[in-house]
Amino acid sequence: MENYHQLLRLTMEQGVDQYNTRTNKLCRALVGHQVQFDLRQGFPALTTRKLPFKNIVGELLGFFRGYDNAADFRALGCHFWDINANETPAWLASPYRRGHDHLSRIYGKQWTEWMDRRIADTPAERDRLLALGYQVRMCADAVDEDGKKTEWLMQRTINQLENSLKKLLTDPSDRRVIVSGWNVAELDMMALPPCHMDYRFVAFENPRVLNLVMTIRSWDLFLGAPANIAATSIFLAIMARLAGFEPGVVTIQATNAHIYEDHFDQVRELLAREHLEAPKLILSDNIKRIERLEDVAGAFTRIEPADITLEGYESHAAIKAPMAA
Repeated sequence: MENYHQLLRLTMEQGVDQYNTRTNKLCRALVGHQVQFDLRQGFPALTTRKLPFKNIVGELLGFFRGYDNAADFRALGCHFWDINANETPAWLASPYRRGHDHLSRIYGKQWTEWMDRRIADTPAERDRLLALGYQVRMCADAVDEDGKKTEWLMQRTINQLENSLKKLLTDPSDRRVIVSGWNVAELDMMALPPCHMDYRFVAFENPRVLNLVMTIRSWDLFLGAPANIAATSIFLAIMARLAGFEPGVVTIQATNAHIYEDHFDQVRELLAREHLEAPKLILSDNIKRIERLEDVAGAFTRIEPADITLEGYESHAAIKAPMAA
């Protein structure tokens, strides 16, 4: 994790100070930086402060299950979404919030139930879309310069996780194996728009290694980064296991990497500590390589928190810091 420490130092020394109007806090930021971690050399778990591993696993599995309620995340051991669900002023005032703990169309909904809507303006187009798995959501008469005609609103959901796994199983050379959370049409329906926006998987067959590039638009380097690095690495390890690859390199590309002013002292304390030995990520035998395409359905939702553990993890004490919401 020394490259993470280096990014913290660089941000503290060369970052630009800017007041953020959403959080009402001063940040020190860098633009366009990236870090890389080769999982073949060990699991990138931060050891200079305690990593909230149970929360990290619970959040990732909640995304895999398409959860949209903080209570469901808590049931998996994750408390990351409590504040965003119940204390963020903009979300509390949103017409899309449906009560306590509701998060609406956040990451997991986009990963597993991306809403695909199309208009069919002929019966033939309607029937073609029906054959592709769309359903008729509404039928109405419309009038244009050519006169009156009938239009059908067609809708289906897309499971990006399962589609990506299928592509890795059938065409590993494909350069479009992407899971995206940045749905422009639904940003206002989310308790928090995605910070980690997309995940791009890159597979090689000789040797069989799977790599992952993640883009994050807004990166809280003290509180968020260690969890994002660990979660992205677990995501890669799981996808690699399911698709029959060895996990390779995780690359995280940050648009705006920043440290909040009220985290400066905590960052200095962290950087004064020495790294400890990296632990080993253990995936249980319940996470199996997929041998048949028909077994892809439900592959991600079948994973339980007990299936993902760290072996030999030791760390310095936790360092508390306020969360910006």
